[in-house]
Amino acid sequence: MSEEKILREKTATLARMLNLQGTIGMFGHVSIRVPGTDKCFISPGASTEKSTVRPEQIFVFNIDGTIIEHPGGLVPLEWRIHTQIHRDRPDAMCVCHLHASHARALGIAGKPLKPVFLHGSFLCTGVPTWDNPRLVVEDAQAADLSRALGPHRVAQMRGHGSVVVGATAEEAFFACTFLEENAQIQLQAEIMGGAIALSDEEARDCAAGTFNPRLFPLLWTFYERKVQLD
Repeated sequence: MSEEKILREKTATLARMLNLQGTIGMFGHVSIRVPGTDKCFISPGASTEKSTVRPEQIFVFNIDGTIIEHPGGLVPLEWRIHTQIHRDRPDAMCVCHLHASHARALGIAGKPLKPVFLHGSFLCTGVPTWDNPRLVVEDAQAADLSRALGPHRVAQMRGHGSVVVGATAEEAFFACTFLEENAQIQLQAEIMGGAIALSDEEARDCAAGTFNPRLFPLLWTFYERKVQLD
């Protein structure tokens, strides 16, 4: 199987797995860049049932914003999120735009996302906030969001959602999974009187053991089995 075919299938699988977790929502989307090229695969927009996204429904974009392959259906309205970040961050081979409820609630409350448990420790490098609740439908907005993300893995979009990036699809999915789990635990603890964040030293030590490339495919495979299509 060619690398492009594998990555096209991974794009569809990633959308289905995030749908199973309830973090992508109706309007979220993901992308994977083809290494050594300016081509990226982007999952379909709101017209598509996320639980059944197939490889043939994936859009192909050049990172300059040109559509290379249009499979039909609605183009993701905020496709610029992906093309802009792929241009600005050559290391970010996978970009996910989520509408995860707990992470979004913390952003709306003005509470910074902090690492509060073992698998959320990777957030110790910081989670900036793009202070704009609007849809990303203009080049200037996408560029501003990308600047807010900077070198980080995650950025909150106040009153909207979040952006998560990874060097691989597996890494990005791992970060998406434990971003929302950390946000859920943090929010629950805030309701009970306050969340105790990991110290910088604790978070670094925990992240060294848990945000580990050998674990990324384990989580991917665990969820991939759950969303296999006939």
